[in-house]
Amino acid sequence: MSQTRSNAGEDVDGVSGGEDEFEELEDAVEDDKPSKPSRAERKAAKRRAQRDKAAGKSAPKTPRKKRTSPTLFIRQIIAELRKVVWPTRSELLTYTSVVIVFVVCIIGIVALFDFGITHAVSAVFG
Repeated sequence: MSQTRSNAGEDVDGVSGGEDEFEELEDAVEDDKPSKPSRAERKAAKRRAQRDKAAGKSAPKTPRKKRTSPTLFIRQIIAELRKVVWPTRSELLTYTSVVIVFVVCIIGIVALFDFGITHAVSAVFG
């Protein structure tokens, strides 16, 4: 039941190869990327900054962000807490019991290691 494609752009069972669409998407993604400055551009910017610093010019200051008021901060916290999906009572009991069982198991493993190391050190050093 398998079919082969003779040409890359030929449709098989009504489905196009998709190569052209992929190339268009790839070109669009490349256009959206900010271009990274070349090494020469970075060096030139560094030299300009050093020259400006030596001449006494300061770098342009970025504006400070305005602080959020305490009331707005509290309102934002409450809004975020409303988005939380809180567990039901049965889920909470299940999760709590799983955590307690896990902690008890880890305590047992650590206690066994401690007991074994204590006896090994007592046997070696008497």
